[in-house]
Amino acid sequence: MERTTAAALQASLGITREQFLTAIGELRPKLHRFCTRMCGSVLDGEDIVQETLAQAFYNFPTLKDQSRFEPWLFRIAHHNCVDLVRQERRQREDTVPYEEEHEPESASERDLDGEPIGETLAALVGALPPKERASVLLKDVLEHRLAEVAEVVDSTIGGVKAALHRGRAKLRTLQAAPSQAELGRQQRKLLEAYVECFNRRDWDALRHLIQADAKLEVVDAFVGKLEDSGYFVIYAALPWEWKLSLARVDGEPVIALWKRVGADWRPHAAIKLWWQGGKVVRIKDYSHVEYLLRYAHTEADDATTA
Repeated sequence: MERTTAAALQASLGITREQFLTAIGELRPKLHRFCTRMCGSVLDGEDIVQETLAQAFYNFPTLKDQSRFEPWLFRIAHHNCVDLVRQERRQREDTVPYEEEHEPESASERDLDGEPIGETLAALVGALPPKERASVLLKDVLEHRLAEVAEVVDSTIGGVKAALHRGRAKLRTLQAAPSQAELGRQQRKLLEAYVECFNRRDWDALRHLIQADAKLEVVDAFVGKLEDSGYFVIYAALPWEWKLSLARVDGEPVIALWKRVGADWRPHAAIKLWWQGGKVVRIKDYSHVEYLLRYAHTEADDATTA
């Protein structure tokens, strides 16, 4: 009986997984674009995507109307992004409250004043409070309908209209992007050493920079100890020409993985390191996330790309 029950449960989970993977389909890059702009970081954005998909998969059987999958998924992501924003950037937020404006429920999309903002201004949404940020991204960047935006942000159409009006007005007054984070001298030195060893394929020298029990996560592929992963062998065997460099992705300092396409080097993915006592203790590699840098501005650090 127990084996029969276990087999039935396993089959049910298999079906649910296939349904879920089919449902997320093309939504995942779109979801990442939203989370990236909400969080102000392509890496934080992908981490939120991972968390959102895990939560969504767990709760997928409770979704009765699968035609509502997209707003349901974005609603989970929205709550996760707001939690992150409030935890890490509380001191930077405006004092504009996150409550509803009392606008008529019957407002339609034709009643919405003001032109949508473009991609350039969308890059500055980190200056907005969470509700305005989400409303502008969902309506102007991802082209969701007002009713869908309201569903995602737990609001009304009138409340979304008010948030859009405030958000668009603020964005049009901004003249420049927020100040960029800077690497400390020691942090830069360590990252440059890591990049240099990796580009020389000097795996022995690289191991001297990494703690023996370092943890590795290759997003969508592997989680565990570096020594159990074959990580360096996989990179050495890549069928295309590549290199690492320090870079800025939407102003955020990261290690970028570049891929040669013809005569050009194109940003392919990013890698994040954690250090302790001058040794790498954790590596998070996003090389399997093909859409990671699709909508980001990636600029190489000239000092590490020669």
